Amino acid sequence: MRAFFSAHPELRATPLTQVLSLQHTSGLASLHVKDESGRFGLNAFKLLGARFAIETLMAEGAVARGDVLACASEGNHGRAVARAAREVGCRARVYMAHDAAQARVDAIASEGAEVVRVEGSYDDAVRVLQADADAHGWTIISDTAWPGYERVPRLIMLGYARLLDEITAATDLDVVLVQGGVGGLLCGVASWCAMHRPGIKVVCVEPASAACLQASARAGHPIAVTGPLTTAMAGLRNREVSPLAFESARSTVDAFVAIDDEWTERAMRVLHGVGIGAGASGAAALGGLIAICEDPSMASVRDALALGPSARVVAIVSEGVTDPVHWHSVVRPA
Repeated sequence: MRAFFSAHPELRATPLTQVLSLQHTSGLASLHVKDESGRFGLNAFKLLGARFAIETLMAEGAVARGDVLACASEGNHGRAVARAAREVGCRARVYMAHDAAQARVDAIASEGAEVVRVEGSYDDAVRVLQADADAHGWTIISDTAWPGYERVPRLIMLGYARLLDEITAATDLDVVLVQGGVGGLLCGVASWCAMHRPGIKVVCVEPASAACLQASARAGHPIAVTGPLTTAMAGLRNREVSPLAFESARSTVDAFVAIDDEWTERAMRVLHGVGIGAGASGAAALGGLIAICEDPSMASVRDALALGPSARVVAIVSEGVTDPVHWHSVVRPA
């Protein structure tokens, strides 16, 4: 992974921004956010994994120009796969939940991909994707793993680990907060920390209505959450974890935190104050930190993570504004 990025100096690191106001009110030694809202010309971290995985597969001969690369997505991964596919001369087909925001659909289509809406959730889109790809011989580029499909998700998660190379080159840290989702980004971050800096505490943040990683951690094995997925954090709106990611994360993550939308909306406004436009999913990690520091029910979590005056903290901002209507309603209410 490091050799790949060293060979592409044009793929520059994203910025690390200090959030002084929240740092002071939270009583921390330092607080930075890793701003992924402009990664490689897109508005999310996902291209780190998609580009690394697809170009690795091409170098191995597993993918060739003209092939169809297919995936399921809530938005960011699909656009990343579409962009990476176009850049290497492949076609992309992206499966999405029926209620995915039109802005996300349009962004993926703008990269030249064919978008297929599926009745049901993201997890239903994954199952339709699998059936169609098997029937037509397409190559699946998924950050979600399942039995027999693990090589590509592993490459994608390895690409995500690049984030920690960039962060630790710029600052020291004691705690990193990262979005949950199906677990790919979480696994990449936590695996890097376990291998290189085991003293860094890793915190997973999820929506309360879609906390599949937290539920799986409590059960000790992957389980699906039920009930309506009532959250604006669309990129984290998953019922099921990636088993491959969870198997690693269960032993490398220090805390699994589930939050309501009010906390990520607070974080969206804080980020806007330092010049960063972030969607609900992108602001979730910072929202988790605000909840841990301010919600009395989280006091034991704050103590366990040693979030005091000597703590150096980084929260990942995983995406920019992917739903402008929602962003404006939160940051600039009428």
